[in-house]
Amino acid sequence: MRPGTVWCFVLAGIVCALLCSQPVHARLPQRLEGCLPYPTYEHEIKAMDEEVAAKTRMNEPRQRIIVDDVKFDGPIHVSDAVRQQVVSDLKQRNLNDNSDLESDWLREIQAGGLKGVWQDQGYFKVEATAKEEFIRNDSTGKHVRIIAHINEGPQFRLGDVQFRSSDPAEPLAFGPEELRRLIPMADGDIFSATKIREGLDALRHLYASHGYIDFVATPLTDIDDSRQRISLVMALEQQKQFRVASVEVYGLDQKMETLLKSKLKPGDVYNWQVVEDFLKQNASALPPHISHLDIELHRDVRRGTVDFRFNIFQGCPNLPE
Repeated sequence: MRPGTVWCFVLAGIVCALLCSQPVHARLPQRLEGCLPYPTYEHEIKAMDEEVAAKTRMNEPRQRIIVDDVKFDGPIHVSDAVRQQVVSDLKQRNLNDNSDLESDWLREIQAGGLKGVWQDQGYFKVEATAKEEFIRNDSTGKHVRIIAHINEGPQFRLGDVQFRSSDPAEPLAFGPEELRRLIPMADGDIFSATKIREGLDALRHLYASHGYIDFVATPLTDIDDSRQRISLVMALEQQKQFRVASVEVYGLDQKMETLLKSKLKPGDVYNWQVVEDFLKQNASALPPHISHLDIELHRDVRRGTVDFRFNIFQGCPNLPE
């Protein structure tokens, strides 16, 4: 065999190793990575990246920030109970000062510790800034006082809430009254961003439990400054309702497999909550480290069906030598 021919075989082998091994590894659940007989290039690169990141974190000059006091430098109208809770939460926060990014922890306080709290009290347009006032350094960290400036703006209440399908030709799958009950605020209540997010989660749960696994809800706000009201229109992109076409289960014992298949039968509307309940209720009998990566859903949008595959190995599979 000529030398050039040998190099062609070697090069082909290297290319195949680089291009062919990665897709196979990418489909492995995380707990099976240790089952591979040799490290892949992905493993080696990942290990090197983790080592560099760990050394970088060790070399970063970080200092614990301890909030001893919080002072508001202007008038605020939230209740004393809310203000005291804000102070308590800020004092208990796990904050670290990085000399290169010394304002990061202050931005964290402004966004979550201050602005978010006021928005949940109806001050939708609030502006919040925070400055630190150094107190002392000791063995526990840097002690500071937070000087918080809150420009509350007007306090808003909820106007009304309406629901519409994003596709005018597609009627809503559920009645407006049923959907409205999922928003945990009555008309006229103080507007709360957190409660709106809770309502969006409840809408997703409702639709997903009835086969609408691609459902998306988009809240559109109508702000009336003169009446200090915020009305909402929930634009609902319902998408297709899916039914179960087939159920495949790998890696479970016969009892668990039968139980799961009894809850997901071909022809049924796909209900994600059934799978969630199965994982929670049978956690002690299932292999550890179960995750949604073990569940595959293969949609057939035209037919409105989904093939469900639950693939778990309770150890390393038998690999050919």
